[in-house]
Amino acid sequence: MNWDDLRVVATINRTGSFTRAAALLEVDETTISRRLARIEATLGVTLFAASHGRREPTEDCRRILRHLAVMEQATEAIDAILTAPNAAQRRLRLSTIGAIAHFYLAPALPELLEAEPELALSIDTSDHNIAMSRWEADFALRLGRPSRGDFTVRRIGTLQFALVRPSDPGASPLLAAYPEALMETPEMQALQSLLGNVRSRLETSDLELTRRFLASGRGIGVVPDRLARSLAGNPAIEIEPLEVTRDVWLLSQPHLRDDSLARSVSEWCTRQFASMPPQSKV
Repeated sequence: MNWDDLRVVATINRTGSFTRAAALLEVDETTISRRLARIEATLGVTLFAASHGRREPTEDCRRILRHLAVMEQATEAIDAILTAPNAAQRRLRLSTIGAIAHFYLAPALPELLEAEPELALSIDTSDHNIAMSRWEADFALRLGRPSRGDFTVRRIGTLQFALVRPSDPGASPLLAAYPEALMETPEMQALQSLLGNVRSRLETSDLELTRRFLASGRGIGVVPDRLARSLAGNPAIEIEPLEVTRDVWLLSQPHLRDDSLARSVSEWCTRQFASMPPQSKV
């Protein structure tokens, strides 16, 4: 097997489709199918199985992918050295939700990037769920611990939450809450216990959207306390800390366990969620 064969395996895994893999590699779908069949025959194992319209890696394939990820990163670093000797030489990918990226990571990004000049950090805040098992990210920050997966998982801190409501005691605020599928989360349970069975007028899991809505002084809802802190000084609202927390979990690809640059990124992520004293009522 040569590097071109390995690229075929990596691209099928990344896209979950022969068609999309063929488009990325600029060949036709038949070529992808034929090359995969030859690779599987050489190895004597099946690498992908069709499941719900996608090509999912088998356990044999996952074992190969662990090593393949290291090879891809090395190739990227070599290309960077040859094409731009003074540019960052290592690209690591981090997936998280927008609110965490904006309010917890962004303010401290210069510290990390200045300390690690060879690092190029790619942060994905897209709505679709990044699949760590497909090596779509090197790290992911999640508010729920995954039940299973071929990656390392570590609890790195907590998010505290606060209730934001109008400061006008006579106001009839509009309730912002998560969609029904997320109503069992601790913060939504706390909101329900405070307000009872009030109909939500805005349903969204986008915490930044909720924060902006609450800033109007006409809504009521729950957001992480760092988002609430950003509204302090707004005379139209009142902020009340809640005894509600969510654990923050850092997912990492296992091949990065002994990588010094990856360790720096991991430790930097951990520092952003170090315990902070709850905000006083505003």
